[in-house]
Amino acid sequence: MNFFLWIAFNFVLYSFIGWIIEEVYAYFIKGNFKKEGFLKGPFKPMYGFAMTILVVFNRISHPNILIMTILSFIVPTTIEYISGDLLKKVFNKVYWDYSNLTHNFNGLISLRFSFYWTFLCLIGVYYFQPLVDMVYYHFFVIWAIIVPISIFFMMLDLAIIVKENSKININKI
Repeated sequence: MNFFLWIAFNFVLYSFIGWIIEEVYAYFIKGNFKKEGFLKGPFKPMYGFAMTILVVFNRISHPNILIMTILSFIVPTTIEYISGDLLKKVFNKVYWDYSNLTHNFNGLISLRFSFYWTFLCLIGVYYFQPLVDMVYYHFFVIWAIIVPISIFFMMLDLAIIVKENSKININKI
């Protein structure tokens, strides 16, 4: 197995799954599938980063369920906060706002959603990831082509977004 391809595969897959989760959530909350996001394509990198960190950690160290639960709370919550703060400072735009929820911090994270992420991450790591690994190994040759192409399109999407948002304020970082 190519470990770096496996990591990239997980990142792309969970970024795509994150997009699906947010689209479905937007449909049930707002009544439509159009949820504004940072990238225009079907990827939510925050989900990709969080889940990839968790599945890699689980693969390497095999922690007990308590450690994985704590990490499943901390990792996505931290990534969500850092991402929201950077997006707000760099692009002068707020992509989500939890200010109306109790137990929020700067409107960027909330206890309620941190618990949602914890639950989803644990389901992902313990129940979904074995299936993901099976699909990865079974179709390795295909992923060796699809994953780099997907990452290329993510990077292209990012470059387009940066170019479109010429009001970027790097000094605020």
